[in-house]
Amino acid sequence: MAKGAPFAGAVWSFLMKIELKNVHYSAALSQETAAYAAEIWIDGELAFHARNEGTGGADFYHRIGRWTEAEVDAWLKANRPPRALDDFTCDHDLELEVNDLLARVVEGRRLKRLLRTNLITIEKSQILHYPLRKRPLAIVARAVRATNPEAVIVNDAGEDVLSRALDLLLTGR
Repeated sequence: MAKGAPFAGAVWSFLMKIELKNVHYSAALSQETAAYAAEIWIDGELAFHARNEGTGGADFYHRIGRWTEAEVDAWLKANRPPRALDDFTCDHDLELEVNDLLARVVEGRRLKRLLRTNLITIEKSQILHYPLRKRPLAIVARAVRATNPEAVIVNDAGEDVLSRALDLLLTGR
């Protein structure tokens, strides 16, 4: 067992911050699963290199840091709710966690691209976008606010609103 890693069966009383960095995603190569390569960081340390070829197989993890895949899976099983997929329920593991993080990265990139050419709003817990068509953002925003004063404009808001918009996009998938 790696030095400093908790033993199997331990009571998991600590937080584990899992992040994806240096994500390379290819929609063109994604057939049955997402084709990607990324680094998995745990608590600020590089833990794994991860990849999937996009042809329907499982993710591949190359251990770099002190955590083993089994230790991360055990922590996720103890700290994340099981995932229900139709009539099937499975424990949360590293592959599901990476899938969730990858979806967040890919949708985040798509949302940022949309922000360049659209006014993005949150209206009644939905994400709507209005094409700018070379019009200034302020004019389109004013027109949207005139018809719906409760609309939250994502374009000129902070990271918290952007994160909320991303959460709404991901729950709608």
